[in-house]
Amino acid sequence: MKITRIKLKSLRNEEWFNFFTEFKTFVEQSTPEALDIEALFATFLVLYLQADESLEILRKSSYTSEIIRLDGVRGGTFRGLTDIVKAGEHHYLAPVREAAEKLEVILDHYGNLSAKPYNEETSGIYNLLQDLRAKSIEIDTLNLLGWIDELEANNQAFEAAILARNAERADSIVDLNMLEIRRQTDRCYLDIVERLEALILIQGAAAFSDFVNKLNTNITRYKNVLSRRGHHKEEKTD
Repeated sequence: MKITRIKLKSLRNEEWFNFFTEFKTFVEQSTPEALDIEALFATFLVLYLQADESLEILRKSSYTSEIIRLDGVRGGTFRGLTDIVKAGEHHYLAPVREAAEKLEVILDHYGNLSAKPYNEETSGIYNLLQDLRAKSIEIDTLNLLGWIDELEANNQAFEAAILARNAERADSIVDLNMLEIRRQTDRCYLDIVERLEALILIQGAAAFSDFVNKLNTNITRYKNVLSRRGHHKEEKTD
C-alpha cells in the first residue's frame, strides 16, 4: 500500500493549508499513537500553527486580496479569448476558420498562461498580446480587439497591484516566512509519509489502510483541482 504523491508546491496558499488541515484531521482520527508517528506529528503541529499565523497576516493584506481577485479577472478574460479562438476553428465560414487556426498557433505556443507563476503569467500575457496584435487581419475577422484590450488592461492592473504590495516591506517579510514554513512543513509531511510506508512494509497494511485510503482520496481531489487549472508542471506560487 502506497501513499499517492502530490507536488505540494503547486497548491496555492489557501489550498495548501486546507490540504494540511484535512491531513491533520485524518491523523487525529486514527491517532498519531496508532500510526506510530507521534514525534513527527508533534513537529508537524508546530509548523501548522506557524503557517496558520502567517497565512492569517496574508489574508488581512488588502493588496494580497486584490492580487488574488485581479488574477482571477485576467484569467477569466484569457480563457474567454482562447474559447472564442477555439470556437472560431469550427465556424461555418472558411475565412473565420482560417483566421482562428492562425491565432491558435500563437496560443498553443504560450500554453495555459493562467497556470504559470504570477511573474511568468504577467510577462507571458504581455508577449502574447504583442504577437496577437501583429495579426490585425485575423483579429478583425474574429472581432477580438476588445478582448485583447481588456486582457491588456487586466494584466496592467495586476502588475500594478503586485508592485504596490512589494513596496510594503512587512508584507515581503511575511511572504518569505510563509515560503520557508511551507518548505519545512512539506518536508515534515514527506518524512511522515516515508515512515508510514516503511511501517506498512514491515507490519502490513491492516492498521494503516483506513488512514491511507482517506488521505489518498483527498490527494486525488487536490490533484484534480490542479489538473483542471491546467498545471502540466503543477507549479504556481502565491
